Amino acid sequence: MDSIIDLDDFNCSSDPLEALEYLSGKGVLFTISKDSPFFPIIRSKFKIREIRREGDTVYFTISSDGSTSTS
Repeated sequence: MDSIIDLDDFNCSSDPLEALEYLSGKGVLFTISKDSPFFPIIRSKFKIREIRREGDTVYFTISSDGSTSTS
């Protein structure tokens, strides 16, 4: 992992989903609060691999092919 992107940080993007679409499959580790309103959307739209949790923060990657989830 070359980069860690905090999706809760407004400087990342005003739209975390846009950032995920742009960076998926690029070896980026993402963080987001488990309480973020975007987290359930991310889980349903993308195939994520949860790496770890630290408190309320979830660290995850997007599948290497960048596919969206079919479930």
